[in-house]
Amino acid sequence: MAWIYNSSMSSPAPPWNGTLLLDAHVAVLQGHAGGSAAHAHYAHQLLLSEGAPWQVEIDGVRQQGQRLWLRSFQVHAILSAPQAGCTVFVEPAHADPGQIQRHLHALPGNALELRAWLPRLSRPQPLDRRVQAALTRIAQHLPGPVPAHDIAEAAHLSTSQLHRRFQSDLAVTLRGWVLWQRLRSALMHHLRGHSLTDSAHAAGFADLAHLSRSLRRMFGIAAAQLQGLQLHTA
Repeated sequence: MAWIYNSSMSSPAPPWNGTLLLDAHVAVLQGHAGGSAAHAHYAHQLLLSEGAPWQVEIDGVRQQGQRLWLRSFQVHAILSAPQAGCTVFVEPAHADPGQIQRHLHALPGNALELRAWLPRLSRPQPLDRRVQAALTRIAQHLPGPVPAHDIAEAAHLSTSQLHRRFQSDLAVTLRGWVLWQRLRSALMHHLRGHSLTDSAHAAGFADLAHLSRSLRRMFGIAAAQLQGLQLHTA
C-alpha cells in the first residue's frame, strides 16, 4: 500500500526505503520514496512505476501516472508513492529535455533496466570550456567557502559574466549550484554510515539545522527520512 502524505499528521513521516544509485550527474532511487511537502529542486525528476501510479501535486494541480516528468525548479509534492517505484534525478546541464519527453512513455520502472536508457536522455553537447573550468575550481574549493571572484578568474570571465553563464548554461545560480553540490555530498557522506551532524559539517553546512532547512526546501523532507536508503555509487 502506498503512503499518503498529509501535512496535518502529527506522527513523523515514514523514511524513504530502497537503493540509491548515485552517479556524477544522475541519481536513481529504486524503492519507496515516501511523501514530501511542496518543494522545488535543481534537478529534473522522473517518477516511474510498473505498478501503482504516482500521485503528485504539480504547481497546485493534482496528477497521477506511471510516467511523470517534473522539470527543474517546478514546485511539486509527492502525495502517494508506489512501494516499488523508481525515482530519477537528472541535472539539467547534463539532460536533454527533448529526449526525456520523447522516451518518457517507454522508460522502464526498474533501476537496472533504466541504466541502459540514461545515455539517451543526456545532453548531446559538452559544456562550454569556461563553465567547465568554473565547475572544476568549485570542486577544488568545496566543502569550504566558494568565492565568486576566484571562480570567475579560473573561468577567464568577469564575475557578472560568470553569473550569467551559470544561468544560461546550467539553469541555476552559482549559489544554487554550490548548495546542490553540498546536499549531494552530505547525502553521500551520511549514507556511508556517518551521523547527520557529521555529514552536515563535512559538506560545508554551518550545522545540522542548516542542512535540514536545505533538505526541506529542496526535497520537502526531513533529514531523518533518509535513514532507510542504501547507497550505491557508479
